[in-house]
Amino acid sequence: MENNDTTGLTYNKALDELERILAELRSTSCDVDTLAERTRRAAELLAYCRSRLTRTETELADVLARLDNAIED
Repeated sequence: MENNDTTGLTYNKALDELERILAELRSTSCDVDTLAERTRRAAELLAYCRSRLTRTETELADVLARLDNAIED
């Protein structure tokens, strides 16, 4: 079973884990007893990935704004 936190997790590792969970949920051998647990973990990973994307978008906007300001000066 996967670790239930996102401490030290990279975006790519989170995405890989999400893909494994999706494959498991799509398989005919998906265990109904772990369905809620896997769904909760997927939700945690999705929230983490969304947060990383938002933070990266903000960082890129800051870099581009500084670059624009440097060009204007």
